[in-house]
Amino acid sequence: MELKVKHPLSKKEVKEIIREMSETFGEEIAGKMLNRKDRVEVAEFDKTTEILLVNGKPFFIRRKGLIFPLVIALYELSNEENLREWPRRVVVDAGAVPFVLKGADVMAAGITDADESIKEGDFVFVVEEDYGRPLAIGIALMDGKAMKEKPKGKAVKNIHHAKDRIWELTVG
Repeated sequence: MELKVKHPLSKKEVKEIIREMSETFGEEIAGKMLNRKDRVEVAEFDKTTEILLVNGKPFFIRRKGLIFPLVIALYELSNEENLREWPRRVVVDAGAVPFVLKGADVMAAGITDADESIKEGDFVFVVEEDYGRPLAIGIALMDGKAMKEKPKGKAVKNIHHAKDRIWELTVG
């Protein structure tokens, strides 16, 4: 399967993505992901999911009107940034890593840290605690404080992870 570019986004649409990323991560981090001069194109992945290419590279996933960076984009940013300190992060222990990489939802028992401002239903990203490498993107099933305090239960619904179909397609 190959990504088929449908159309470029207008400057107004790019500005809106920057605004959304600023609200989610703060202006400094949003600026590291995207700026107004970047060329952003839409490619369809499936009927409900689009991949947004920034200067020809897959960078964001858009699903049901929500936009979030892809795992591969976060991976590249993790070379220079400590994602374990970013907003919307969920940090898991080494024992959780193989399960998350196979597409399992994130269980509260494997979480060592989480952004306490996370609300149920938010897009979040999952990183491993030792190196801060991103593993997955998901939807929070509980708020960040509960993720840190609850001893059991599903905390994050895994919607995209390293080594899945989107990863394989975007890594090349």
